[in-house]
Amino acid sequence: MDSSSSFRSFSSENPWSITGSTLAPLTNALKIAENTGHIRKRIAFNVHQLQDDYHHKLPSLKLISQLKSLSKMRKEHHKINLEVQARMQDKETSDLTHLKGLGEKIDKVQSLNSHMQSIIDSKAQLLTRLQQPYVGEFIKLEAQYHRYASEFLPQIAPLLADLSTHLDNISWMKFLTLPDSKMDNMLTELGSTLASLQTTFQSLCQMRNSMTNVYSHQAVD
Repeated sequence: MDSSSSFRSFSSENPWSITGSTLAPLTNALKIAENTGHIRKRIAFNVHQLQDDYHHKLPSLKLISQLKSLSKMRKEHHKINLEVQARMQDKETSDLTHLKGLGEKIDKVQSLNSHMQSIIDSKAQLLTRLQQPYVGEFIKLEAQYHRYASEFLPQIAPLLADLSTHLDNISWMKFLTLPDSKMDNMLTELGSTLASLQTTFQSLCQMRNSMTNVYSHQAVD
């Protein structure tokens, strides 16, 4: 009678409880054995302590706990991967899904459409302009002077390109004021510089001739 009542009391406990779900059958069996007198009763029966001891001693329980933690980590990793993929897809499709990008593309298409429409509306005017011969401003020359003009224009083109520089130099010389004494000193320094350059040039020419003679003698030997 006592065993059946104790069994009913144990079975009426919550079977989905996380605290005693792992060792619930074992604890029920131990309590039935204590009530029936098969084992000695314990005054303080700590289920949590017993569960912790079994978790530390049994390799299967350790494996189960590790698998649970691994499953939790996999779920978190899968969630992070989904977030990364969602952001990458959002970046790849931003030109089609974001309202700002779509608005810019719509504006460009509308501008192009209006430009093409203006061309279509002025089609007759464009055809008339294209059919008319181009009349420009040309230099009229007699046929006998064409050859001289063709030779003269390529020669004068560089001068015309540098015309603005020459005019700037002329304007600079107009406003430049140099005393006679300063001009004499500058001319003296210029003469000495030219003389030193001439001496250096002559030395280089002599050196070149000497090296040529040495190479020629070596080739003969």
